[in-house]
Amino acid sequence: MSTPTNPESSQAELARNANYVLAVLFVVIMLNFLDRQIISILAEPIKQEMGLSDKQIGLMTGLSFALFYTTLAIPVAALADRWNRTKIIAIAVSIWSVMTMLCGAAGNFIQLFLARVGVGIGESASGPASHSLIADYFPPERRAGAMGVYGAAVPFGAFIALAGGGWIVENFDWRVAFFVAGIPGLLVGLIVWLTVKEPRGAVSLREAFEPQPDQLTFIAALKELWTQPTYWHLVAAGVLIQFVSYGIAAFYGSLYIRVFGIGYGELGLKLGLMVAIAGMLGAWLGGKISDRIDRRSPGASLLIVASVFLIATPSTFAAVSVGNVNLSITLLGVTTFAATFYYGPNFSLLQALASDRTRAMAVAIYLLFAGLIGLGLGPVFVGTISDYVSGGDRALEAEGIRAGVATISVFNIWTAFHFWRAQRRVKADAADS
Repeated sequence: MSTPTNPESSQAELARNANYVLAVLFVVIMLNFLDRQIISILAEPIKQEMGLSDKQIGLMTGLSFALFYTTLAIPVAALADRWNRTKIIAIAVSIWSVMTMLCGAAGNFIQLFLARVGVGIGESASGPASHSLIADYFPPERRAGAMGVYGAAVPFGAFIALAGGGWIVENFDWRVAFFVAGIPGLLVGLIVWLTVKEPRGAVSLREAFEPQPDQLTFIAALKELWTQPTYWHLVAAGVLIQFVSYGIAAFYGSLYIRVFGIGYGELGLKLGLMVAIAGMLGAWLGGKISDRIDRRSPGASLLIVASVFLIATPSTFAAVSVGNVNLSITLLGVTTFAATFYYGPNFSLLQALASDRTRAMAVAIYLLFAGLIGLGLGPVFVGTISDYVSGGDRALEAEGIRAGVATISVFNIWTAFHFWRAQRRVKADAADS
């Protein structure tokens, strides 16, 4: 099934192409989060035009996307462990880009909900395939740093979504923003298809679906991973991180427009800069610290990750309590920093815990739980708290969204607990080996 290659020449070629592949995947995940997050800055004008509740905003931004984003990640990951991952990524980018543009054509809540489902279907394929590809292109000693760079694309994409989306909605309308966000992905999908090489050799799609004795099914992969408590502590932490970060991000625009009365253009730029600076710094620093510290003491960086999440809770409480918009956005940057700082240490350890046969599947199972529970329910949680506190009174909507954001931030403490437990398990496993 695979084309025979010389191991030494193959490794040399991987090393030469690694940085280019990482750069292309950086753009892919940047567009992933651009198309995923642009709805957060557009939520308030959509709410006003369509007459939606905050709970419906939560359903539209979270659960609609998460339903297929997470469940389809499993079969796609199984395919990624056997077929051409670059083709999977290229097709995925094209699908979610088209569906993003269809969001701009929606005429009611149901149509917008279904278009968001389509975005989730497209984006479900890129994560597991990209993670697996990075693991093949980068050796273990450089993998956390590469994952950190890859993770830095998340806040960069969010910056473009917030700053660009805010400017477009202020000068045009929210529908135009969706069309502008979706167009670049069609070009990037073509670039991935034509220029990024699959290092495993050529395998046809038909062969990829043929039964293979060395390939684990979802159930078999789940059983293999089930024996590793460290993995499940990381999964639990991932659920909580997604729950908090997406719950807050879904109402970025609503929070600051209702509480401070700031314009969309100014808000998008300020929020975008905060997300870009705090998020990219967190992803880069987390990867670097993990590469350096974990080399001497495996898993030690997870204690730092836990500490960062403990600090994030009081910082978020302060962010929704202060009266100055610039100070509030700065304080919220601590939560954004935490939400990307974990990326390198977390996903590097995930890849280390998985066998060669379950690399993509380990990420997909992680994303299934983290996405379906965290991403799916986080925005709904915040929206429900907001609706409960406001009681449907427009005059109390600002207090409602403040209460929702403050309440969900408490879950960061639970996140810290699971990273602490994961570090203890890694330390114990290292001592026993």
